[in-house]
Amino acid sequence: MTEKPKISLIVISRDEEELIAQCLRSARFCNELILIDSFSTDRTVEIARGLGAKVFQHEFTNYVMQKQMALDRATGDWVLLMDSDEQATHDLGEEILTAVSSPNPADGYRIRRILYHLGHYYPYGIYPDNPVRLFRRERGHIGGRDPHDKVVVDGSIGKLASPILHFSYRDVADHVATINRFSTRGATEQEPTIFTPVQMLTNPMWRFFNFYVLRGGFRDGGRGLYAAMTAAFYVFLKYAKLYERKLKSRRL
Repeated sequence: MTEKPKISLIVISRDEEELIAQCLRSARFCNELILIDSFSTDRTVEIARGLGAKVFQHEFTNYVMQKQMALDRATGDWVLLMDSDEQATHDLGEEILTAVSSPNPADGYRIRRILYHLGHYYPYGIYPDNPVRLFRRERGHIGGRDPHDKVVVDGSIGKLASPILHFSYRDVADHVATINRFSTRGATEQEPTIFTPVQMLTNPMWRFFNFYVLRGGFRDGGRGLYAAMTAAFYVFLKYAKLYERKLKSRRL
């Protein structure tokens, strides 16, 4: 009898007591739960350990490195990467078990993420988010540029039909705080140029047009307008922070 492949879930966290239980419970089909925690001050670690997770604590470095730390501690044949504010649907769990047990599985699989915000799911168009989240442990690593990490797979990539649900922001204030944090990290990863002041205008305009018109955000009414505006605001802030750095360098 062929032994079923072992699946490891990897997650990183920092003060996620409101969401970590749902995340871990949704991945009950996994054989191993690995959590890298950045010294949470709430009950995140207690909750995770109570649900059977192996918890390792490490000061936060960046998203790429933290998730690679989690991957380095996984022992499964397959790895499922989720964020602490995400949940795997029941159908996704069934589909994953079928995929990894099939005779000729791919080396990695894209999984659609559906954002929930402002009391609304964004299933199509405006957030076409299909990252690789399931992969053979020996064939993948965490790459990308902080804060936008990604799974890099050496091999074939397939796609699963069922989604991950993404409960990213508690409210508008939390969304703005996330935009501020991520734009700072995004600006840190780039260097200002002579074109930065122009990009501070043109790139947010393009992002808004892309989200609101090309991706069909206008069909979602006020929520679509909000999504397009906040996407543009993120880009504006990133280049504004780059421009600020450019001005400071002139005074040195």
